[in-house]
Amino acid sequence: MNKKTIVFIQEGQSLLSKVLKASFDKTEIRILPSNYTPFDREKLAKEINNNYQQVIFYGYEYQFYVLLPLISKKVVKKFIIDKSLPLLVKPYFLSSLSQIFEYKERGLIDYIATTQYDLYITFKEKMKFIQFDYKGQNMAKKSNSIGILNYYYLEESDFYNELSGIALSKIPSARVLDQNIITKKFGEDFNVEIIEEKDIEKLIYENTANLNCMFCDINNILFLMSMDAGIPCILGNTNLLDNNKKLKEYLVLKSDDDVNEISEKINRSIDKKEEILKLYKEWRLEYSKKAKKSIDDFLKLGG
Repeated sequence: MNKKTIVFIQEGQSLLSKVLKASFDKTEIRILPSNYTPFDREKLAKEINNNYQQVIFYGYEYQFYVLLPLISKKVVKKFIIDKSLPLLVKPYFLSSLSQIFEYKERGLIDYIATTQYDLYITFKEKMKFIQFDYKGQNMAKKSNSIGILNYYYLEESDFYNELSGIALSKIPSARVLDQNIITKKFGEDFNVEIIEEKDIEKLIYENTANLNCMFCDINNILFLMSMDAGIPCILGNTNLLDNNKKLKEYLVLKSDDDVNEISEKINRSIDKKEEILKLYKEWRLEYSKKAKKSIDDFLKLGG
């Protein structure tokens, strides 16, 4: 058997594919289609059994559950959980997490990892903690808008508080991934220009500052991409910057639903941009070292 690793992700995650290719060096990344037939699964399982030493599944997907029993015990099987602890209030996530733990106890999964620190702290005896690293292209454009890097329809999103903070800031212009009738009405009532840009990578680079102020489940990669491009990115509840108190003071909200604080953070990130980016540069070096070690250690498990 060749000593290879293959990572499966769900469809429609082009950015994630790039992130995983950057983080998992010399590892094949493949989409696991949602419309696989039993014949397709048997064919894929045979390919895995004959050619790979380990297989990694990222995120919950129906095809994962039905493919897993067909994979040989000789192949090391790993699973990465991408959802944070507060999302356990959602029945689907809770049942999926329980099933993953059950598969681990039954020996159908050898190792579990999570990208969410809060989930790791709660279940550290069951999983490892990993961090991805990704440096996007520096395509920042001169603009006069504030980007919102999360969708309005997510329960854990802080979208309308973010939009309110933008309305109170010195730049009442928002660039968003998606909008609805309520969003448009908000813009009209509070004189906020709302620009829609469905491509997350384009959206990140087209703003003066970005907001990723979700109540939980914050995407670290979007933060890295924004900051690497020299665009300050304000975060909601996260431990990401705990080891740099000054940078945390600039970029992490103390209260996710305080629209005045969001507005103040936007204005201050613009006024103190040079100092913020200097602090970030120092923090980034340490983050990259820790991220690489976490990935290397995870890949070595069972190897």
